[in-house]
Amino acid sequence: MWRLDLRSGLLAAIAVFALALSARAQVVVDPTLTLQQLLPFGSLTQPTSMAFLGADDFLVLEKTTGNVRRVVGGVLQVAPVLTVPVNFSSERGLLGIAINHETPRKVFLYYTEAATLGGTAIANRVYRYTWNAGTGTLVSPSLVLDLPVTPGPNHNGGVLVLGPPNQFPGVGDGAALFVVIGELNRNGQLQNSAFGSAPDDTGVIFRVRQDGTAIPGNPFTPYCSVTTAQTCASSATCPGGETCRTQIARYWAYGVRNSFGLALDAQTGQLWDTENGPDTFDEINRVLPGMNSGWTDIMGPDALDPQGVGDLFNIPGAGLTYSDPEFSWQSTVAPTAIVFPYGSSLGPAYDSRAIVADNNNGLLYAFPLNAGRTGFALSGALADLVANTQTEANPLTFGQDFGAITDLKVGPSGDLYAVDLGLGTVFRISGPAQPVPMFSQLALALFGTALGVALAIRLATRRPAAR
Repeated sequence: MWRLDLRSGLLAAIAVFALALSARAQVVVDPTLTLQQLLPFGSLTQPTSMAFLGADDFLVLEKTTGNVRRVVGGVLQVAPVLTVPVNFSSERGLLGIAINHETPRKVFLYYTEAATLGGTAIANRVYRYTWNAGTGTLVSPSLVLDLPVTPGPNHNGGVLVLGPPNQFPGVGDGAALFVVIGELNRNGQLQNSAFGSAPDDTGVIFRVRQDGTAIPGNPFTPYCSVTTAQTCASSATCPGGETCRTQIARYWAYGVRNSFGLALDAQTGQLWDTENGPDTFDEINRVLPGMNSGWTDIMGPDALDPQGVGDLFNIPGAGLTYSDPEFSWQSTVAPTAIVFPYGSSLGPAYDSRAIVADNNNGLLYAFPLNAGRTGFALSGALADLVANTQTEANPLTFGQDFGAITDLKVGPSGDLYAVDLGLGTVFRISGPAQPVPMFSQLALALFGTALGVALAIRLATRRPAAR
């Protein structure tokens, strides 16, 4: 995956592991489902993310080449639709993609930009391109977010997610754009160090309009960089020498170590992520507005962490909004993509499931959601929502013997697609059911009203959670 400095080893080790897996049969454990390998192994060079232009027509990114490739009817097109100059060392490269629904379509790319392919990293950036259907190319780039980058192994995140259209009119199709960046091995206020450096756009999840501006109703209030309890509208209202940190108005959550998975549950409109820990405790989180994910103080449940919530840094405007992950692995597995296949061709049995990829073990898991879709309904050894061993997690297995699944998407046909960085291919999982639209009218209403109403109530009533 694009996190190539994992406990699981460097690129060479992953390549050897992937070659071994290519000789084994990738499977899904449900006999009612069909697994299809769309492209020969190695057709793509370290693919990271995909997004659909139409039925059986999608774009997929190559981390190290900077190529945006197109697959139509299961056939990889020869010429890339775009090549961007990326720094691809460690976890950097061409990482995230999202496509909106306006005409002509707009395609958003997250990549580590360099002056030339493989050159020195300039920044992690999000650009908006226009899809030229006539030429089959991406044109007219426009900068959306200009984000920091750090030399050496670091946590770049890179996943992009668009919400339902027509929620925030005026820019693009009116969908919110969610973007995650890792903490780049920094230790500032966004990493819960109260006396660390002021917010620097690391270790956060953004929620912005499609031009990169803050969306009204975001949970954080700009504040003065040193006198952190003093909110502000501009630096002119701060004490001398201090800067008003206006960029935090674009944040949805902070305290994130690194993430390779973002997804919206279309039935509730709520955002979820996967988060990679250091040598213990990877997480799955429901990302409520203003969430403090706890890093660097806490990974995994607070009850199993010696530090507790007392040292967490409270960013003005949202209160102390730490909450335990919905699930944790005590021994790290490097979770990547997450998807909610409600209404997919997989069938009703999967309407109340979240499917999550495990890089280190080449697995896919199917987590059963509780009735309110606020967490997981688990019992037995997993009733504490922690897999203390891999044996405890194995009953959740949905698929196995993959290389490194880095993206999961439900396509327009309702089938589930899986991008495999390790094997250089894309898989399709289909079932016997007739799919329904992913964003129903109910989901659109929920997304538009629940976030605003719940945000106001939550910010007025929240208190530190007992983890």
